[in-house]
Amino acid sequence: MRNSVDRKTRDGAWRPGALGLLTVLWLGLFLWGCSSDDSSLVGSRLVDTTIDTSLQTLQATSVTQYEGLTIDDEDVPVTQQEMLYLGSQGGTSSSILVNFDFSEVYSDSFPPEAFTAENIRTVKLQMIMADYYIPLFDEGTQGQKALSKVYEVYSLEAPFDTTAYPGPVPAYDPVNLNVDPIPDEAGEVRIDIQEPFFLSWVASQGVQGLLVQEGSGSAQGFSGFASRDNSHMGSQFLDLGEGTTQGPALVIQFAQPDSVLSIKPMADTSTFHEIATAPATADDGFFLRTCLRSYPVFDFDLGSLPEDIYINRAVLYVVNDTTSSFGNLESVVISEFDLDNLNPGPDGLPLDDLEDSVYRISGMTSLDPTYNHVMQFNVTQAVQRMINNVYDNERGLILTAGEDFFPNYDLSSVDPDFYFTQFNFFGLAAPDSLRPQLRITYSGLDEISGGGR
Repeated sequence: MRNSVDRKTRDGAWRPGALGLLTVLWLGLFLWGCSSDDSSLVGSRLVDTTIDTSLQTLQATSVTQYEGLTIDDEDVPVTQQEMLYLGSQGGTSSSILVNFDFSEVYSDSFPPEAFTAENIRTVKLQMIMADYYIPLFDEGTQGQKALSKVYEVYSLEAPFDTTAYPGPVPAYDPVNLNVDPIPDEAGEVRIDIQEPFFLSWVASQGVQGLLVQEGSGSAQGFSGFASRDNSHMGSQFLDLGEGTTQGPALVIQFAQPDSVLSIKPMADTSTFHEIATAPATADDGFFLRTCLRSYPVFDFDLGSLPEDIYINRAVLYVVNDTTSSFGNLESVVISEFDLDNLNPGPDGLPLDDLEDSVYRISGMTSLDPTYNHVMQFNVTQAVQRMINNVYDNERGLILTAGEDFFPNYDLSSVDPDFYFTQFNFFGLAAPDSLRPQLRITYSGLDEISGGGR
């Protein structure tokens, strides 16, 4: 039977499909040639219903409240931070203070008779620089592309008080103990100290304080060094070998015995004797700062938004001034903030209270303050909650670093108190393209329309 059908096809018999196609073509030509009726809504009810909304936009640039909120980490005061800072930048300046205890310097290996001018070859103050701050060199010219410091060391008139910092530089002997400054080498700074001063400290068998400050000719900016409390030698510093003493240490080279003695500090700190304060208003700019945490809080005026609306999208738009900002990579997180906590005590808002005061919205990681210019954060749901009066207390927006309580943005092994980083943002008086603003797109709930059924 299948052979019979195949044979008919080959002999030119009409297929049913071909006949149907001819009929459709003839009918189409007939209708095209005969119909001249105007188009109408006949059959329109058979299509899907559509919803049309009128999108409105608003740029909120007026701020009803602003504050550069100081955050106090009670668990890590400045004297227990892992880094020591030397230099000046962004209106903040710091020197380094160190206390050494010479009451137990003698030992069987280094008896009192070993401490003589003839037996001591060198005395050096050693400081370990974080990998991020090590100067870079241009392979073509061998010229420095990063910071170069001149180190000056002075004897304090009395050991420094660990409870007084941040604070002013204490009184010191104006004689510079370092007469031959040397450049940084592979992250290890060794500063020559005149032997007579060291021998007098040993003879006193007491506590001696030292001041390290930058001298004339130093490059502008901060350099960071490991403190005695540092716990990140393996990740943030070059491998300097076994036995390297972290924190500023006195390293003494003896002739007899032919060996080295390292004296560890009993206390050290950054002075931060000048600290840039956040602007009183956000007109001329505002900043986000780590190490000495300062986080900006905004309450934008949303009074221009009508009632009964749906927020399609809201974006916080801020612009970072890359020419004045500085520091290592950092996360920036945007959160809702309970404005009842805008008036903390004299030391600022405790870090634990900040955690209780925020509701995270979004953020970005690994931002470079010297490169990342425009930052935009999606705050749609936050703005919708604010205009719906979801909270009993009034809420604003706060920009912070990647704190531990933001696990999605806490991607570094170090906390925000480790590196001194500052994002300087343009203020409310800047041109439209630079000023901070909420860019909102919304629809009126009563504007939704659709076809019938």
